[in-house]
Amino acid sequence: MITEGGKAAIRDLINTNYTKMKIGNGGDSTNPNASDLDVPLVSATTSNTTSGDTAIDFKGTFTGSDIAGQTIKEIAIFNTAETIMLGRISIDGFGPLASSDSIDIIITMEIQ
Repeated sequence: MITEGGKAAIRDLINTNYTKMKIGNGGDSTNPNASDLDVPLVSATTSNTTSGDTAIDFKGTFTGSDIAGQTIKEIAIFNTAETIMLGRISIDGFGPLASSDSIDIIITMEIQ
């Protein structure tokens, strides 16, 4: 069992070192051995906020000019160098997006 102090330390480590979000339009199921999105489109630096001792909100903002005409089907969180993928979510697609659109994507992760 991880102690509450340990959970907070893990949260802080992830919060500090995982600051990139990528979006893509791949559609495969999530594989724990994957190291990137199936079809990456663009990445953004996240603004991370913590809540309580165990939760992190990763917020990525993407402009339509970077993803115009695309349907977003996958989202992932990466370390700052974009070399380690922390987690990937495959979603029902949304889009296509116009070049004048802007979207915020927020992923909440809780250490348990």
